[in-house]
Amino acid sequence: MKVQKSQRIRGLVAAAGVAAVVFGTALIAANSTVVVSNLNSNGWAFFQETAVGTGSFVNGPGNPPLGSGSAQLTVNSTGRELLGTQNHAGTNLADITQLEYSTYRQSGDSALAASLQLQIDYDTTDANVAWQGRLVYEPYLTGATVTTGSWQTWDALAPSPGGAWWASGAPGNLVCPQSNPCNFSEVLAAFPNAAIWNDPRGAILFKAGGPWLSGFVGNVDAFTIGINNDNTTYDFEFLQTPANKDDCKKGGWESRFRADGSAFKNQGDCIQYVNTGK
Repeated sequence: MKVQKSQRIRGLVAAAGVAAVVFGTALIAANSTVVVSNLNSNGWAFFQETAVGTGSFVNGPGNPPLGSGSAQLTVNSTGRELLGTQNHAGTNLADITQLEYSTYRQSGDSALAASLQLQIDYDTTDANVAWQGRLVYEPYLTGATVTTGSWQTWDALAPSPGGAWWASGAPGNLVCPQSNPCNFSEVLAAFPNAAIWNDPRGAILFKAGGPWLSGFVGNVDAFTIGINNDNTTYDFEFLQTPANKDDCKKGGWESRFRADGSAFKNQGDCIQYVNTGK
């Protein structure tokens, strides 16, 4: 499995006491599939919250649900690694009509899979715009068995028995603590004006580590967020540029890409790129 070293957007800024970063954003069309890769992050970034963790775009593992690659999160027994985007900051939770992603566990304890986390503002109608923690979706809380060596898809809006969402900060943790999580509908009932934090650090996140004493290597792909039934699907990929003309020949142009992640039309287009960079 080919691995691209961690891709981190320049200018990531740690937020003191908040454990968040400032993300770039991308213009995303409705009802679209967006490729996020080592060549074009499209507003996503990896960051290490605590040592030691790494993030990378890789080929595989196995047969990812979209394309041929995925985003990989790796942590040791103390590390916390995240992949996130601010593309949907300010989105009201009540407007979210679809929220799904797929995970793959390569190693780690039997309950572990990358969690989905939202930097949260529990009431956009009040004056409090400060850090209020994260709203966290844990696949193992759905009651399903998290497997090793296979892809699984999670519907974060589904009414899981007992709930699968818990809050890390107040006031959410008074209603949906980790010891007594909520379904998404219960979160909305308790906080009808909640939204993804509309702040430069507000983000949607995938996270590995808690810390997780066993360590963990796992992957994420095919993240779909629907806002008022307009769906955006993020396809995480490891993409390669052609190093020479031979990389373009014998069908090689079909698996190579420009530096911005765009595909070649044919072999001649690929060779021209090698020669001119355009």
